[in-house]
Amino acid sequence: MSQRERRVALTHELVHHHQRHTAHQPPAVERRVEIATARLLLPDLDAVAVALAACPSMDAAAEELWVTRRTLADRLGALTEAERAHIVAKLA
Repeated sequence: MSQRERRVALTHELVHHHQRHTAHQPPAVERRVEIATARLLLPDLDAVAVALAACPSMDAAAEELWVTRRTLADRLGALTEAERAHIVAKLA
């Protein structure tokens, strides 16, 4: 694993620990953990907007933000309407 992948995996497992999960979780719970992980690792929407604007691809933006592409996609896919509007305004 790369350092970014290890960072994401560790945060993911810490979310499980914090939620007191002790065994394999169903897909719906895993999805919530993935979204929580993305929110923890990417709390600064201004930084996300800057990376998206400055980088030529999602992969490059994820690398700039020190997360995996999947984590960035999870964060963007779970934006609230207010968060989405904030990023759109920053990108305009």
